[in-house]
Amino acid sequence: MQTGIIIVGIAIVCLMAFGMRDFFTNPGVHLALRVGVGAIGGGILALVIINIRNRLRRRRAETQKETEEE
Repeated sequence: MQTGIIIVGIAIVCLMAFGMRDFFTNPGVHLALRVGVGAIGGGILALVIINIRNRLRRRRAETQKETEEE
């Protein structure tokens, strides 16, 4: 389960990097702006992954409760 989440995260980062390649390599864009955009993108990605993990854990806990009650 953990491996799948890691692979999805890496795939999303690669797609984001490929899509933003011109932005990050453009010398006309200030370094601070590039770092800021990268940090915001990484933070959003981290929040999405944490949210997915929490939902999966809750679902697993609910399934275990249901099987214990039966």
